[in-house]
Amino acid sequence: MYKNGDIVEGVITGIQPYGAFVKIDDTHNGLLHISEISDDYIYDIHEYLSMKEKIRIKILDLGEDDHHFKLSLKALQKDSGRKRRSGIQKLLPKSIIGFQTLEDHLDQWIEEGKIGGYDD
Repeated sequence: MYKNGDIVEGVITGIQPYGAFVKIDDTHNGLLHISEISDDYIYDIHEYLSMKEKIRIKILDLGEDDHHFKLSLKALQKDSGRKRRSGIQKLLPKSIIGFQTLEDHLDQWIEEGKIGGYDD
């Protein structure tokens, strides 16, 4: 019925520090290991997943009994660009980073340095 690489829908039935248990149907379930949730470091798995949440996951590997699977959310994120932001990232303002941003402030910083006695 299911095979490696299938994208399925499931419901989170349990969350542990190492991952989440997902029910796919009445006879199939799997483990979504924490390393397969995101490429980002996950400090608190609850920032990414919640109980009874319906999610789409990819089957990485079928268990020996073909009823317990290894699952991945990260594999879909790479395909769709879906990515949840960590709690800290949510608090930070959006900013544009690059050399142009530095160049825009360079003259101001030079003047501030001269005023502060750093023009040696």
